[in-house]
Order: sequence, then structure tokens, then C-alpha cells
Amino acid sequence: MKKCYPRAAIAVAAAVLLAGISVISAYAIAVPAETEPAETVLETETEESSDSLWKAEISDYDSSLSLVEYEEVEPSDAQIAAMASATAPKASAVWAGSNVTGSANIGVGYSAVGSVENGQFAFTTYGYGHCVGMSQNGANAYATYGGYDYQSILFHYYPGTTLVTTDASGSITAAGVTGSVLEIISQIVYNEMSSSMHPEAMKAQAIAAYTYIMYQGGSCNNVILKPNPPQNVVDAVASVLGQALYYNGSYALTVYGASSGGATASSGDIWGTQYDYLVSVPCELDAYYDPYYGKVTYLSTEQVRAKISSAFGIALSDNPSNWIQINYGDSGYARTVTIDGQKTVNGTAFANALGLLSSRFAYICS
Repeated sequence: MKKCYPRAAIAVAAAVLLAGISVISAYAIAVPAETEPAETVLETETEESSDSLWKAEISDYDSSLSLVEYEEVEPSDAQIAAMASATAPKASAVWAGSNVTGSANIGVGYSAVGSVENGQFAFTTYGYGHCVGMSQNGANAYATYGGYDYQSILFHYYPGTTLVTTDASGSITAAGVTGSVLEIISQIVYNEMSSSMHPEAMKAQAIAAYTYIMYQGGSCNNVILKPNPPQNVVDAVASVLGQALYYNGSYALTVYGASSGGATASSGDIWGTQYDYLVSVPCELDAYYDPYYGKVTYLSTEQVRAKISSAFGIALSDNPSNWIQINYGDSGYARTVTIDGQKTVNGTAFANALGLLSSRFAYICS
């Protein structure tokens, strides 16, 4: 029997993970279409558009754009105390991390679980989706259990960005529908978070969605609208209308997803293109409040053979223990996978080919 685990990191107290947000220099280019994940950047259940991403420049906007009165926010002593209480480690948890946002190999340690029979693989996944940028489940948990406001949430998941307020009096287009910013963003938030999540998480989601659309010039197709949002959703969106995240004078690429595997993934590990504000940051509450954390998927060796062959055109050997060799990146996400010593592929593409929920996975084969 072979077990494959991510490499270990340095153990620290969970509360220390919350201290400090680093500001780092920028270099940002569009995600190449061939390296994007199969699922949408913004959604977790729909296929991503292959449209190239367009980067707006500050010169495209008029003098009405102005800085919001607050900048980066560090958690208060009360927030840290609340988080320490909410995240008291389980007996089986292995805590690992860094006190510097964006360091490599941070987050909750994990391993493969379950038992397998002869001719079977067990894949254990942590998180749901591409896991880059803001975790929606984590945002809700930070607001609910840690007392975070939307600013704290955003600066945690997008370190080094600046919150600005823009002129939102015009219209934007999403999924082929054109309307006011309030109308469109309210429908996106309603689809992404329903009406049951914490208002501060909804506000963070509204700003992330608005910034993402504006990054693409005010129009994008790879989002989903849900009509008739209730008043609490509309009110949350209205309270932050026009606020957006900027990096180096331009809209940031504020991708988001359902949850992370105890820490978010860096964009470089998932798509091959690194953005300075899309680095791996801790999200320990996902390990406690995400129903997809530690999900085990069983596949027979023949199912794995068929899926790999179909996706990558490889004729595998008769030794399943040699089929999957993982090169782990930041926080234990598979950066690349070498298949049977024959071909090395993107880790997210491999996870998608097997139908796994994320590229933060470990496995056992027998």
C-alpha cells in the first residue's frame, strides 16, 4: 500500500496566523487560457469562459474615483481572542502556518484517510474549487466567529490591495445582462451566498464581484445571476456600492471560490501565473466549518486508468503505485503531477480529470 502526503510545515498557534498583512510589489498579467481551471474562476459549479482577461488602467476613469478613508486593517485583540476560541484544535488536527501572509506552505496539515481494498484508490480532498482568492465559506466564518468586518476579510484574502470608492452610477454587464451596479451585483451576491450568510461576508463578496467585473472592463460572462434578491442582500450591496480593490493603481483580479483547504492556493500553483495579491493565506476556519474538508473519493484502478487515459492520452503501466507523483506547492496544493513517469501535467488539471473537488489532495492506493 502506498500513501502520498504533502510535505510538512512549521507548527504555530492558530491565532498567530491572523497577525500581519504584508504589502508586496506587483507584477500581474492575464491568466493564460490553457492554464485556467475547468471550473469557473468565480463559480464552483459552472464551466469557465475562455475569454481572455482585460486589465483596466487607472487612466480609464475620471476624477470621481477617490480613496476610501480606511486602509489595511489588522485584527484587534478581541478578534484574535475570538478566533483562538473558535478554532481550538481538534485532537486529530495538525496545525502549521506562518505569521507572514503569503508565505509558502502554510495552513492546516492534512493527509490521506480511509482504507482501500485491492485495486482501489482513496483520494482525500480539502477545499472546494480552485481555492485562489477569497473563500466564501471562510469569509462567512471570519465574520460570524471572528468578528471580522468586510474590510478585514478583503485585506486578509487579497493582501497588499487598497480599497477605493469609484463612480458606480453607470451600468455593467454580467452573463449577458446589463443593468445598474446595484442590480447586477445584488443578483451575483444572491447567487453566490444566498441570503443567509453574514452581512459582512456579503459586503466582501459584493466588492470582490464588482472589482472582478471592472477588471474585465465592466463586462464578463463567467458569473451567474439569481433574480429577485431579498432586501437584506440588496442592503448589504448598497452599503458598499462602488467600493473596489486596487493594486498598483488598477483593479485587482479578485477571484473567489466556495472554500479553501485550510489555506488558500497561490495563483501560480493553480494557473501558472503569479499575482502578488493572490498568494497563499491561512483560512483555518475552513477546516472546521467546510463540509467539503476531508472528503474521501474512492475510485477503482480501472476508473483511474480510464480517466487519466481520456484526459491526457497516456497508456499507463501495470503498477498503479507509480501512476501519480505529486509536486506540492504552497499550502499543499498540487502544483504539478507526474503521471507514471511519462508526462507532467498541471495539478488542477489532474484533479479535474479525476473529478476531485480541489487540487489539495492526498491519496492511498492498494
